[in-house]
Amino acid sequence: MDNRRNADTVRDMKAPVVLFGGQSLSPYALENLTQGKSALALAVERARSFPHVSDVYLFLLDTIDESLLPGGCIIIKKPQWTVLNLLESLAELSQGQDLLYYAWADCPLLDPDLTQAMAERHLRWASEYTFADGWPYGFAPELLAPSTAAILLSIYKNSIGAQASTETSQRGEPVQTGLVSRDALFQVLQKDINSFDIETEISPVDLRSYRLTLAADSKRNHILLKRLIDAGLDRADKAPELLKAHPELLRTLPAFFQIQVSQPCPQRCTLCPYPQFGDPSLNAFMSLDAFKSILDKIVAFSGEGVIDLSLWGEISLHPQAVELIVAVLERPELALIVETSGIGWTASQIERFAAAARNSAPLRRGTNNLPPLSWIVSLDAKSPERYREIRGTGYDEANRFADLLLQHFPWATYVQAIRVKGAEDDIEQFYHHWKARGAEVIIQKYDYFSGFLPQKRAGDISPLIRHPCWHLLRDMVILLDGTVTRCKEDIHRTDVLGNIFTETMDALWQKAHISYMEHAQKNYTGICKDCDEYYTFNF
Repeated sequence: MDNRRNADTVRDMKAPVVLFGGQSLSPYALENLTQGKSALALAVERARSFPHVSDVYLFLLDTIDESLLPGGCIIIKKPQWTVLNLLESLAELSQGQDLLYYAWADCPLLDPDLTQAMAERHLRWASEYTFADGWPYGFAPELLAPSTAAILLSIYKNSIGAQASTETSQRGEPVQTGLVSRDALFQVLQKDINSFDIETEISPVDLRSYRLTLAADSKRNHILLKRLIDAGLDRADKAPELLKAHPELLRTLPAFFQIQVSQPCPQRCTLCPYPQFGDPSLNAFMSLDAFKSILDKIVAFSGEGVIDLSLWGEISLHPQAVELIVAVLERPELALIVETSGIGWTASQIERFAAAARNSAPLRRGTNNLPPLSWIVSLDAKSPERYREIRGTGYDEANRFADLLLQHFPWATYVQAIRVKGAEDDIEQFYHHWKARGAEVIIQKYDYFSGFLPQKRAGDISPLIRHPCWHLLRDMVILLDGTVTRCKEDIHRTDVLGNIFTETMDALWQKAHISYMEHAQKNYTGICKDCDEYYTFNF
């Protein structure tokens, strides 16, 4: 049976566009982006060019200043948007329509031509849900058939029906009042994905490797959008050539900050260079005031960011470890990742961190939708014998600590093991053991630090064609005394960019741009020449 629709049936169609703002709409979406227009104004302008559009709806908070909004839209406000009331609103709007477009209101590069192709495919094959794949996020809306939103609403209600209203989601929020994520519709659809007729408009060039978000959701992405638009990007089909020709446009602001706050470490790991180039026996620490000053500089410069503690050394040994972690949680622009051996913590500390993370969750914004606090416990082995060989003593304490974290941070606990040649059996057992316990498992590639350590990698997983280093693109490394080096691999400080306590963030960041542009020109010097960490990506 031919499932296609006759073209005569689409001449007088009605297709509303919903642009979602909600509580996650960043102030950057309302700032001037180009020619006096904000990202939101451009999103509305482009949405009006979608095929068969009847009305453009803006879903916003009650607190929005309407003087900043473009005219000609139907504005629907709520004190809070949740997945539940979003689906209820979409289901109501879909009644009597032929299809519904859904996108976020901070996407100024929504492409009417790409949307036209999606709408034709959607209608031709009577799809219930159509999306684009292979392009950076922000070029295309999601398309829903008239009945799809109501079906998704039913699925969502069933998924939460058996849960108490006070139960918390993975973000530490009440399930029925969970905030709306960018993939909220697809997350609900996935619960019963085989019941839907789905169509996909696939990019002829897969651009997912760029990891771009073309939405004005942060200072970083606002800068990126302005650069790309000024360079002539106005349609999705221009993206492959422009991104390839202008890698310099992609390096905007640092996003991931590895900070050393503690010098001592309770273990001397054979897979880590720190026992050889550092002195883990010394009790030297970054002061709380100095650490807070770094956090304030990061917020002022980048707008938001992910803080990773501790680059070298064990944070649990810091006399003010609790205060350091709370200092990050008190800044809603920041997310924190604590990397630890799992040795030296107390149960009362973990309980305090869990309470602080819950209290900070409603205030947070940005930071890639990460929880306020995540943990990475470096265990490296399933068997006690293998653990002792790699890390020394502490197996029981570290494993008990990981289990304790899973009780308090079930959505944000990672256990990590480094994969090396000759230990595949233990790594497999490690993976299955911790997955069964509900942990997220990181199997990390071996890093030989450009030849400082012997090469023990289990296999070469590097890309066939080398690309500019992710760490030069988005990371900043800060050592105990404030020294900023090119990257984590520079353990001998061969390329010191400066000191964060005496120089501006902008000056430090621009110095590393030289190395990034060398990579863009296929020129790899110094420690970069023999490094195979360039393709690894941090949070």
